[in-house]
Amino acid sequence: MTAISKNIWALGWVSFFTDLATAMIKPLIPIYVVLVLNQGIDKLGYVLAVTTLVSYLFRWLGGWLSDRYQVTKPFLLLGYGLSAVMKPLFSLAESWGSVAAISATERLGKAIRSAPKDVLISASATPQQQGRAFGLHKTLDIAGEVLGGVLAFMLLSWLGQSQEWIRTIFELSLLPGLLGLLILMFWVKDLAKKPAENLTLRPADSPMDPTLWGWFSVYFAAMFFMLSDAFMVIRGSEIGVATQWLPLLMVSSALTQTLISYRVGQRLDASGPFNNARFLMQISLWAGVIATALLLLQNPFSLVLAFVFQGIFMVTGLNAMRTRIGQTEHKKGRAYGIFYLGTALATALGSLMIGQLWEHLGPLWALGVSAGGLVVVLMLISVAKGILPLYTPTNLPADSKKA
Repeated sequence: MTAISKNIWALGWVSFFTDLATAMIKPLIPIYVVLVLNQGIDKLGYVLAVTTLVSYLFRWLGGWLSDRYQVTKPFLLLGYGLSAVMKPLFSLAESWGSVAAISATERLGKAIRSAPKDVLISASATPQQQGRAFGLHKTLDIAGEVLGGVLAFMLLSWLGQSQEWIRTIFELSLLPGLLGLLILMFWVKDLAKKPAENLTLRPADSPMDPTLWGWFSVYFAAMFFMLSDAFMVIRGSEIGVATQWLPLLMVSSALTQTLISYRVGQRLDASGPFNNARFLMQISLWAGVIATALLLLQNPFSLVLAFVFQGIFMVTGLNAMRTRIGQTEHKKGRAYGIFYLGTALATALGSLMIGQLWEHLGPLWALGVSAGGLVVVLMLISVAKGILPLYTPTNLPADSKKA
């Protein structure tokens, strides 16, 4: 079995430190908006919608440029650099509007880098390693989230939970972000094409795999109805979980993803009826339904389990989609860009809906609509299995195979 390339390991460590920085501040943002700034859960919905929309909306551009010029590292440097320098600026925020503006700008960095990063991971692995490559990267990515959440808990416990110390934690997030950027600069190699090819487009008769649209539709619907972890953190606060413990709820989700991500990738690379992206997408939806249902129970143990199942939902669904796209032969960058663009719209609209339901009708309405929507999507793919076709070279028109 061929070893995973050093490039994928380096990219994984870049994501490790970047997500460590993100996890240090991520559980503090809903606390800061709702509990410190007293802005209301509907305002948190606005923050999440704006942030998500920017985070995903521009990912198509990075994907298109990767296909256009056959380079990725310049977009990675810009994207990771922007994320690193924006996180400490949360310490200056005084309203939900300023939180949204800073968060959106920080997430713009993720938007710029995401599709080129996936293209580089895919290009750094053999066709038989796509699932393991994305699984390994996701493992290191989420391991950073675990450590970042633990650091946030420790800092809140040691320093206190005042507004001043929360701002200090925002400022400290600069350090791991810069470390990830240094690894990217010196250890990640761009797998660029020959100079003569850099300014040429791929042949016009090499279309994106059309069977991906069914996969996109299912995943976008799932992301529309699935609760953001920020709402789950607020749910924890509502049922009486102390503020310093809230970051550990996200750690339970991240730790779950770390433990199973590579195994999910191995299953995606293997053969058999239960080792494919379609089966894992069903597992993802079941996990989302269970996670949302557990939030209806008002006790801390069910809340922790909800975050565990939310982690299963995230890692199985995302790895299934990234691998399914990576298996295709043409326009991968464009496909990843469309994937992230659709995820942006679905998640942003879902956050707006959940925020309004939660603020005006109460959390039970919001949770009920979320769980009910996921059940409908799950039933749809169970009845209409053809909506999620597995990849074969015959998915493409015959003339495109000549490219």
